[in-house]
Amino acid sequence: MGGSAIATAISTGSLSLIGFGINAVVDSSASAVLVWRFRAEEAGHAERAQRAERLALRIAGAAFLLIALYLLIQATRSLTAERHFQATAFGIAEAIAALLVLPILASSKYSLSERLGSRALRADSLLTWSGVALASLALAALIAQRVLGWWWADAIGALVIAALLAWQGSRAVRESGVQ
Repeated sequence: MGGSAIATAISTGSLSLIGFGINAVVDSSASAVLVWRFRAEEAGHAERAQRAERLALRIAGAAFLLIALYLLIQATRSLTAERHFQATAFGIAEAIAALLVLPILASSKYSLSERLGSRALRADSLLTWSGVALASLALAALIAQRVLGWWWADAIGALVIAALLAWQGSRAVRESGVQ
């Protein structure tokens, strides 16, 4: 889903769609590290599992911060240049598909993180929830552009999401023990 959203975003210039796509790719990467963490724990390697837990939390935190920085820079550039993007039906369909799948995945990850006491899995679930927010934003921006001609909606939405991601990223990095 993320790779497809990135490809569509690059071809159309939609910041919220590329933010969603990058978020989805990073979310998948953080989830892969968590699989490693839980397999290590299951095999009785508690120390290795804890290292993987901290690594996954750092990855999620860094991902939040990098996506936030990217969105901040690109949204600012878009607003100052009054850059318009093309709202496609395919981009709208991608955002709708994400909104059908991601809330279920994010809720499941969060519930499991509570049962296991995993801060990294909680951060990963929040990364997935940010994907829900980004997909919602992308959908709203694409519809606003297509129906109302609001070229600026995508950039403004991207700035709001950037602020939320920066807050979540700094929180995850603090929790991982990085000073």
